[in-house]
Amino acid sequence: MKYAKNKIIHFLVFGSIYLNIEIFSRAYCGSLIGFEGISKWSLCGWTSLWMFPIGGLCAVLIGGLNDKPNYYTLKMWQQVIIGGSLITAVELLSGIFFNMYLHLNLWNYSQEKFNFFGQICLQNCIYWYLLSVIIIWLDDSLSYYYYGEEKPGGLLIYFKKLISLE
Repeated sequence: MKYAKNKIIHFLVFGSIYLNIEIFSRAYCGSLIGFEGISKWSLCGWTSLWMFPIGGLCAVLIGGLNDKPNYYTLKMWQQVIIGGSLITAVELLSGIFFNMYLHLNLWNYSQEKFNFFGQICLQNCIYWYLLSVIIIWLDDSLSYYYYGEEKPGGLLIYFKKLISLE
């Protein structure tokens, strides 16, 4: 029961975080510039509520792996490759389902270099690999605060492990 509760909490927390990342990144990039007079400095962003379950699912998958000794004993760069690849796969499958099958047009990367069917692109894939470090750290932090598991180091320590190939 503890495991299911853990994953539900993680799904809700990470789904909410992902919605906010999406809104912030689109506001910062000015995706609504020119829409009814909105200027770049208005920092207006947008997202779809479908990003909540997509982001929550990614975090639960990575967090579930992070509970397995075979995963959390891997070097950080190995965990990041697995985590970033999972996020990329979920984005691709979600894009195929929501954008190509249901025609919801939640995102379209067809104008980006190195895109695949307009559903994933190299630039965002790089972001997903970096985001996986944050997900691993937040998963460890939530497990510490909610369940008294081992206290993780700071986020910078996780990035240092990645850079030093630990």
